[in-house]
Amino acid sequence: MNSSQNKLMIYGANGYSAQLIIEELLKRGIRPILAGRNEVTIRKLAKNYSCDYKIFDLSDDSKSIEALTGIHTVLNCAGPFKYTAKDMIDYCLQTGTNYLDITGEMPALAYAFGNDRIAKEKGIVILPSVGFDIIPTDCLAKRLSEQMPGAINLKLGFLNINGKISRGTLLTTLEFLGGTGRIRRNGQMIESPIGQYTVKVKKGNFSFTGISIPWGDVFTSFISTGIPNVEVYMGLPKIVFIFKNILLLFTKLLRIPFIKNVVGNYINKNVTGPNKKERDSTITFVWGRVENGKGEMKEEVYQVMEGYNMTAVGGAESAIRVLNNEVKPGAYTPSLAFGSSYMDLFVIRKIQD
Repeated sequence: MNSSQNKLMIYGANGYSAQLIIEELLKRGIRPILAGRNEVTIRKLAKNYSCDYKIFDLSDDSKSIEALTGIHTVLNCAGPFKYTAKDMIDYCLQTGTNYLDITGEMPALAYAFGNDRIAKEKGIVILPSVGFDIIPTDCLAKRLSEQMPGAINLKLGFLNINGKISRGTLLTTLEFLGGTGRIRRNGQMIESPIGQYTVKVKKGNFSFTGISIPWGDVFTSFISTGIPNVEVYMGLPKIVFIFKNILLLFTKLLRIPFIKNVVGNYINKNVTGPNKKERDSTITFVWGRVENGKGEMKEEVYQVMEGYNMTAVGGAESAIRVLNNEVKPGAYTPSLAFGSSYMDLFVIRKIQD
């Protein structure tokens, strides 16, 4: 079967990233079914894109199962995913629908990979994180692990210069900033306050100063590579890095429900995503380093597509490959589904020493 014979649904189609993915799919001749909870918004969107649509709330079991029946693959773009991934995966297991999403949230990832066995039994693919979270860093981790099979330590990082983020990304960020950080030690996930660790990197004309954050790779890279110790870093402008303690104090304040709600309401009312010019002017890097027990290291840095542009291309490309039945049933990271070379689709240049 080819993708033109299979039905693809985009759930949360009214979201910023979802619309970029829809536009990318349409360029490739794929006309997805648009879905979500808000009938007025989804109907208008479907008319604009000349797509079919379905309206259902994931809290309604019967309507959700009915809507997903006959759907080959669903790409879940409705974040924060801790509120949508579990229910959608459960429905997909019942209806035989392949599940993809663009999350980097660890609870959603843990649930996805916890269903690997049953996904194989039901004959479906579960493939989370097919956007900027986490295609480039996951594939870079895999690539480095292939160069150093005995690696025991992995550090990853990303840096955006002149970047702007969307309402949905900010709301998801608000969720993890209001929680506790995570790193991996000896194969186990452990708590680690956001910003507990810092890193400074200099490679060629690339410099990077970052703080540790609970990015999705802390969970998934162990699955992709088997490396037992993992930290992920978000790059900060130097002036922000100097005053990072003030930033970290703000993250602690977000644990207070009232403050978190105030910030969330402000984001909902005032934040929009970057326009094409803003996206195209953003410079994005990913960095990775592995180390073995002898202290030997491998390190690579790449300039990659801007995050939202990458999510559009990565989400569309991943969905098409699953539509074409190129991935066997089970739960996968992007690098396990498509190989570490998958990142080459998104690389602008490799940074040399």
